[in-house]
Amino acid sequence: MASRVDPADVRAAALQVVRRLRERGHQALWAGGSVRDRLLGREASDIDVATSATPEEVQGAFRRSIPVGVQFGVVRVRERAREGVSVEVEVATFRVDAEYEDGRRPTAVRFTGPEEDARRRDFTINGLFYDPIGDEVLDFVGGREDLVRGVVRAIGDADARFLEDRLRILRAPRFAAALGFRLDPATVAAGRAHAPEVPACVSPERVHTELQKVLAPPTRARGLALCEEVGVLAHVLPEARVDLPRALRALAALPGDAPVDAAWAAALHLAGPATAEAALTRLRASNAQRERVRAALEALDVARRLWDLCVAEQKRFLRRAEVSRWPFADLLRAVLLADDGDLEPHRYLVLRARAFAADPTAARLDAPPLVRGADLQAAGLKPGKHFGPALAAAEEAQLEGRALTREAALAVALAAAGG
Repeated sequence: MASRVDPADVRAAALQVVRRLRERGHQALWAGGSVRDRLLGREASDIDVATSATPEEVQGAFRRSIPVGVQFGVVRVRERAREGVSVEVEVATFRVDAEYEDGRRPTAVRFTGPEEDARRRDFTINGLFYDPIGDEVLDFVGGREDLVRGVVRAIGDADARFLEDRLRILRAPRFAAALGFRLDPATVAAGRAHAPEVPACVSPERVHTELQKVLAPPTRARGLALCEEVGVLAHVLPEARVDLPRALRALAALPGDAPVDAAWAAALHLAGPATAEAALTRLRASNAQRERVRAALEALDVARRLWDLCVAEQKRFLRRAEVSRWPFADLLRAVLLADDGDLEPHRYLVLRARAFAADPTAARLDAPPLVRGADLQAAGLKPGKHFGPALAAAEEAQLEGRALTREAALAVALAAAGG
């Protein structure tokens, strides 16, 4: 996994980009979310630059550049932040969009100035510009006031903004949750009016990406609640609405650093494993994520009655990947708190896992099998269908503490095989 870029390097590189463009006679400003975060006292993980330079002029100004969206005026440049460190900065030409025919992207763009560029953006708090050389904020849309008020508000006519891009209906709750803001009433009303159009206008993959961003941070419960407030949850993830208050309680009970798969499982635990998997399939989630979430939900049912299983079955369950190498205990606790508050299944699971792991004998939770197929062959047993039951019998005796040496386990296996 790539290491996180130092925010100081991000700022240095973005400042160099602005200087280079200004030296060539172009207007250049920091734009969008980085300006919002700066005003809120937050570190920006990336900084976009908006400029009067055309994409061709941007490419001419920087030796290392990649035209990633020239039709929309977007070029990525790699700029030195300090000795040995370069950072990629996205540079976009000031533009105004033509009509949106598909509810997601403009049919064409026209290059313009910063004020018109700000007015075509989604929310006022994302429509700010900052001059890093003159240390001046340019606000054409009332974004600074909304930052103070703690409001996510569409720029201009909310209805028009959502007609341009239905994905914005999902982005509004995400921003509000992440920032601890509320949604502007007119923005909510427009969102509810156009939420039914989201599935037809936004790809399942893009919806999934936005929902991931809603569910990943500690604000996940409020984010999903705001998706319901703006009317979009019923159209993108109706499976979470089987009993939404309980789903939200489960999300709120997860640790803040819980992985996003745990959040998906908590949100969908009332829908059941098969329905949850179908929902993720519809959203084009990865096979790995679908399998992890389904396996976790199936394991929840077993964990609620773990005490009904014999010792060997308990150990096999606790060794399963979705239980042992995943924050399963946290998910179980969150779901129990959301459902009836009875945490006894969670306490039992944690205590049994600790006890089994602390066992110093060959019956401990992570002990390798005492007997394998090669051992049966060495004992004179010919391979065949009897191998499976024989090895299973030996493993069960080992896990239950009835056979704690290779010789004892082999005797059990041979007896089970009739040898």
